[in-house]
Amino acid sequence: MKIWYQSATRYRYDPSQDEFGKTLEEQCRRALRPETEVYVTGVPERVEEWRFFKSLMYYHSSQFINNMLRAEKEGYDAFVIGCSFDTGLEPGRELLSIPVIGITQASLHLAAMLGELFAIVTCESHLAERYRQMIRCYGLESKHLQGNYVFPASESELIRAPKEPKPLVKKFKAAAEKAVADGASVIIPVPATIYQLFYRTGGLTNIDGALILDPVAAAMKMAEMLVDLKKVGIEVSRKLGVYGSPGKELLKKASETYAKVFKIDY
Repeated sequence: MKIWYQSATRYRYDPSQDEFGKTLEEQCRRALRPETEVYVTGVPERVEEWRFFKSLMYYHSSQFINNMLRAEKEGYDAFVIGCSFDTGLEPGRELLSIPVIGITQASLHLAAMLGELFAIVTCESHLAERYRQMIRCYGLESKHLQGNYVFPASESELIRAPKEPKPLVKKFKAAAEKAVADGASVIIPVPATIYQLFYRTGGLTNIDGALILDPVAAAMKMAEMLVDLKKVGIEVSRKLGVYGSPGKELLKKASETYAKVFKIDY
């Protein structure tokens, strides 16, 4: 089995991302069966502010979709969107015949199974709002403990965190402890890169008995499971309006037709 893990970073395109990317590869392999192969990569182009605006996410998502199509052509069995916004999830499921997994969707549903209420703990307030919207979209509002579980982190702290993780981990733990005291039984670190700090400091899997979910592990195991289930005929619905596939001929026609106008003219 081969799985493509798509990061929203510039890993493989920017040497400064190498340490992060290598650790991410370790995280993926730790969760997978020994025989499962994983390829981790980022995107060639990135405007740092893309994560703040849905309009810029639209531009950014084209790189994800192109890599989805490439992954299927190259024989990968599943594609994992390792971006907190599940960028390109729905069109990807229409376009590909292999399973496409969104890291957030996988984490939220697993958290709903493993505990009573889950809380999102993040370092950016816009992420908390975006997650609230995604949770509503995925139909899991009743399992979501809403609250202000945002710990402040400056840009310089985030940059230093891979080499000096302990200060940020301390801030995270304080926000997570508040969420647990408020009733959370599962904590989801957002973005998933936050969990990498725990990985670097020897692991952190629970606070006062409440699970701290590893989003990367959740997505990778979901990928393996969906590949296995596909072999026995269980896969996404192909009902039109859900994940109905346009088919190769229509895709080719659309590609040729829209190539004349599909560009960014600003």
